[in-house]
Amino acid sequence: MDATSHAATALFHGAPPVGLDATPKVRVFGRDKLELWRVLPGTQPLLPVPVLLIPPLMVRPYIYDLQPAHSLLQTLRDAAVDTYVVDFGVPDPGDTNLRLDDYVLDYVPTCIEQTLRHSHQDGIAIVGYCMGGLFGLIHAATFADPRVRALVTIGSPVNFRKMGAITVGARLTAPVMDTVIDLVGNVPGGLSSLVFKLLSGPRLVRSYIDLLSHLDDPRRVQSFRAINHWINDMIPYPREAYRQMFHEVILGNRLRKNQLVFGGRRCDLGQVTCPVLAFAGEQDIIAPPAAVREVVQLVGSQDRQLVVAPGGHIGVMAGHFAPERVWRPMLKWLRQRMQNPPAIS
Repeated sequence: MDATSHAATALFHGAPPVGLDATPKVRVFGRDKLELWRVLPGTQPLLPVPVLLIPPLMVRPYIYDLQPAHSLLQTLRDAAVDTYVVDFGVPDPGDTNLRLDDYVLDYVPTCIEQTLRHSHQDGIAIVGYCMGGLFGLIHAATFADPRVRALVTIGSPVNFRKMGAITVGARLTAPVMDTVIDLVGNVPGGLSSLVFKLLSGPRLVRSYIDLLSHLDDPRRVQSFRAINHWINDMIPYPREAYRQMFHEVILGNRLRKNQLVFGGRRCDLGQVTCPVLAFAGEQDIIAPPAAVREVVQLVGSQDRQLVVAPGGHIGVMAGHFAPERVWRPMLKWLRQRMQNPPAIS
């Protein structure tokens, strides 16, 4: 295939790229739209603590499995990590009343229970990107769950007063947001994709320029196609969950203030005592390092670490440098805490 054909394929081909979501998996639990998948292990003996990956709302969980040669799931599988992946499903008009409470009090705890039951283990490590990391953090902070042996967040902000354009936009749109939400219902995935691109601004333009500079590299073109497909494949955000996220978390900054309450339980970050590793994207303008670094400042853990890695909000999770600067350091960190996990008291 010549360079022109590569460009046309990368920029305009609407079909999912080959190798997307290709790591072998089996569904081990399902209830309505909620599903839990287990990555089929290789032949090596598995580490004793399973890892549960939680995706953000708005996006599909294949962000963890973009290509066979560029896949967090495959990296974990190759390292003999028993890996499970949450899929919240695609919200439809019947899901407009879903709240963050449903995720915090039901969906995440259910997937933790099912992971432990299926793996026959009594402890778990949680890894989450963006809102997925916040779900792990909120679970540990709300339930003080001793079964959570380690927590990794990637691009997950806790101080929403330091999120740049998002902070400013929330303040400007606050007077009309409820009216807009009531009119729109579930926030359309296409709208989320558009806002994401607008916020990415110059970084998005640079990604196209970088593509044009590497049209003779099939792997670079395939990587661009996978990420571009993921950005354009965002899914609806349940109306009431978005309303709650906007008012309580983004505008009210209540996560940082330990003022979120779910089912009568206060979400207190000081109750997070497991080891915590937080990654921030050095060039992330959606969840800047200033908004992420307080993860390690507010938790009660003695073992806590912040790593600022190259990349923007997508790059820190799935960009060119992610395997060497995020995935493998995370794996090393997890292995040190999973080889001889402490017993539950």
